[in-house]
Amino acid sequence: MTVKQWHGGELRWDHLGGEWTVLTPGRGAAPADPCPFCPGPGEDTPPETWRLPGEENGTWRVRAVPNRYPLSDRHEVIIESPRHDWDLANGTDEEVADVLSAWQERHRALRHGAEQVVVFRSRGSDAGMSLSHPHSQVVGLPVLSAAARRELATMREHYDRSGRPFAAEVLAGELSSGERIVHANGPAVAFVPFAPSAPFEVRVVSARHRADFAAVSPGELAGVARVLRLVLAALRDELDDPSYNLVLHTTPVGLEHVPYLSWSLHIRPKLATPAGLELATGIPVVTITPEHAAKSLRDRIP
Repeated sequence: MTVKQWHGGELRWDHLGGEWTVLTPGRGAAPADPCPFCPGPGEDTPPETWRLPGEENGTWRVRAVPNRYPLSDRHEVIIESPRHDWDLANGTDEEVADVLSAWQERHRALRHGAEQVVVFRSRGSDAGMSLSHPHSQVVGLPVLSAAARRELATMREHYDRSGRPFAAEVLAGELSSGERIVHANGPAVAFVPFAPSAPFEVRVVSARHRADFAAVSPGELAGVARVLRLVLAALRDELDDPSYNLVLHTTPVGLEHVPYLSWSLHIRPKLATPAGLELATGIPVVTITPEHAAKSLRDRIP
């Protein structure tokens, strides 16, 4: 049996599944009333680690604080706006870009001593959100997940064989076909994958392939922010504001400059509960074709 002690619990290795399990028996539920993230007398967070200042003295647009219920000793919450009713889908392009910039900043900050830094956003109770104030999370992990190891091996083998990044070939094929494209502008493209893992799954990728999301320039980030906002607004309108998980896929620590990896954003709406076949085999069952999903979302974007 393989066990690693870490902050708040243990990592235990599943030798059959080939993956780590996180045990955090001390992790509790976050308080909901009053909202600890709203500025004012009810604000209650650990001392912040970073902030993007607002226009008026003492105000902020985005801030980062340690997670009070951490999964590791490098676990932060990105409070995305002072406004409780704000969201990526209804913000301005500039506000969404501010959030993505915060992801970049905290990703770089949490790399020290980590094998993998994970950035994710959960919206809606079905996606695991415990506080409704808009926020995302950044976690530095001391191990590399099995999914990351598999993806890394696949990308490296493809590049060694073809001389081209796998993600570049996928994007070229999607653009050539067009039937699964949701939205495209200069810096970024959104599409529904050919074999999605969930109904209305969408990926947002850069037209310029690079491994490290934290290295994206401010100009390129603005284009990514616009596409992300439009896609999330289309999902909200098409699916009546669904719960979803948004995950940043970017390079493991130490591989920021390799030519065979490409960052991407994965959006997975939570429209159904996995049933028998999915739980028995791990094979997703999706009842809506990606082509239909892409057209439905495309039609929602002005």
